[in-house]
Amino acid sequence: MLLKGSKKDVPTIARELNVRYVLEGSVRRAGNSLRITAQLIDAAEDAHLWAEKYAGTLDDVFAIQEKVSGSIVTALKLQLTPEEAVRLATHPIPDALAYEFYLKAKQEILKWTEAGLETALRHLKSGLEIVGPNAVLYAGMAYVHCQYSNLGVRNEEDCRKEAEGCLNRAFELDPESSQGHLVQGLLLAFENPREGIKDLQRVLEKDPNDFDALYFLSCALGTLGQRNAVIPLEERTARIDPLNPAAHFHSGFNRIWEGQFFLARDILRRLNQSFPQDLATKFNYGLSLAYTDEREHAGLIFDEVAREQPASHFAALGLSLKYALEGNRSEALRCLDSSPRLQKTRDFQYACWITECYALVGETEKALDWLERDVNLGMINYPFLSEYDPFLRQLRGEPRFQQLMARVKIEWEHFEV
Repeated sequence: MLLKGSKKDVPTIARELNVRYVLEGSVRRAGNSLRITAQLIDAAEDAHLWAEKYAGTLDDVFAIQEKVSGSIVTALKLQLTPEEAVRLATHPIPDALAYEFYLKAKQEILKWTEAGLETALRHLKSGLEIVGPNAVLYAGMAYVHCQYSNLGVRNEEDCRKEAEGCLNRAFELDPESSQGHLVQGLLLAFENPREGIKDLQRVLEKDPNDFDALYFLSCALGTLGQRNAVIPLEERTARIDPLNPAAHFHSGFNRIWEGQFFLARDILRRLNQSFPQDLATKFNYGLSLAYTDEREHAGLIFDEVAREQPASHFAALGLSLKYALEGNRSEALRCLDSSPRLQKTRDFQYACWITECYALVGETEKALDWLERDVNLGMINYPFLSEYDPFLRQLRGEPRFQQLMARVKIEWEHFEV
């Protein structure tokens, strides 16, 4: 969509997307009627391989899509696997309008805002009103409730119960639901990494190019310090959807957990400049600035986060870190203690950042309590905790810290993807 209306020629676009073939076309809609033109271009030769026109109604859109796909397969002389053939012919949401509601919901979810999540839920309910019980739409609703929990704007236990209820409905309708396993993996990945990772891998076994599963698996493994595993995932997402900011966000995010703070800062700065409305990018850019000791700049970024989403976990953590870095102990503790939802988190990423806040203001016992909780939730990134994280420096001489690190080291060394 970033190329919509672009005046670039097809060979240039193909190079940017790292593809050989480009499908070009137009859709004209009048009421319920559709007119679609499509042409396939060999970008390397700038030559047309195939072109066709289609007419029908909105109700025919899936059939037209299938015809276009079949024509491309024929034109390129491809041999589909049985799984690929089934996937091309499968329509998990059988109504075009309901599917449109689903796509709109996904876009709203990615905004990382409470208003966006509320809109997404309305879209998904509208889809259900059209098609009735549907596994993909229920999984989408579970995703919304999961993101409410991740954002921290609603009670975590309530969100998880709602998400699990929606997932149960999805799996009752389709026990092999890929979207269901994706959301279940996301729910589990940051409090029970091994189980969450299994769900994400299950999605990829069915569809190796599922962008969301690749992305979340990369972020989970990156936090756990599994560099050898995440690099191929980062490269794959960038090949699949190179203009999607998420395809590049985790390249910065994962570098943080590897201790490559300056590289992370540079990647996240570029993304934040291009997509300033993306809350997760902004918060992690602020983190990278904090790790590179650019404290004043980090504080300004954390202030922006708090203004844009004041009720979120990102706001409470960002302000706590800001005040801690300024040496304002009382304000840092106030921000932490005044966020009861954050204090109950079961997410090992948040638990790690809370540990840092307490360590920075000299609350050694609280920091160690949170570190132990973090490890119990599955945080096993031994290099980051034992060496790279500058904010845990004063804890490293503590016997309790060293005991925890002995355990973490063993788990990190024996972790299998």
